[in-house]
Amino acid sequence: MKLYPSARTVFQQKINNILPKEDKSSALFENIFKLQQIYVFEKSKATPKQADNESWKVFMEMFNELGSVEFSKVISILKGKTLSFPTEEEYQDSIITALCYYYKEVEGMNWKQIKERVDIKDLNNIKFGIRVQQLKGFIDEQIFRSIKRITGNE
Repeated sequence: MKLYPSARTVFQQKINNILPKEDKSSALFENIFKLQQIYVFEKSKATPKQADNESWKVFMEMFNELGSVEFSKVISILKGKTLSFPTEEEYQDSIITALCYYYKEVEGMNWKQIKERVDIKDLNNIKFGIRVQQLKGFIDEQIFRSIKRITGNE
C-alpha cells in the first residue's frame, strides 16, 4: 500500500516504505487510522479547539469516500488550510449555469430549447439568464486580459 503515490517529501517516502504491502494488512492499517482519527477528535473535545463534531464527521466521511491514498493527496494539497465548500444546491446551480452558458453562447439555443435540453421544466431563465451574462462577462474579461498580455499592451 502506498499512502503517497507521488511522495514529495522524505516523510512521505518513509511512510510508503513502512506501510504493509499486503491487502489484508492495508485494510487493517486503514481501520486503525480511522480509530486514531476518532481518538484525536475525542481528545480535542476537551480542548478549546475549533474541531466540532460535524467537522470530524465530514472529515471521516471524506476519508471513507476517497480512501487513504486519495485522502492523503487532499491533505497534501490543503496543508492544514481551512476550506469552505459550496452547498449541494450552489454546486448544482453552478453546473446548470455552465450548461446554460454552453447551450446559449456556444450552441446558440434559445431558452425554450435550453429548458428542453437540460430537462428542467421550471428552469428560471431570468435567474440563469443573469448568471449566463455574468459568466459571459467574466470569460470575455479573461480573453481580453490574455490578448493584452500576448500583445504586450498591459
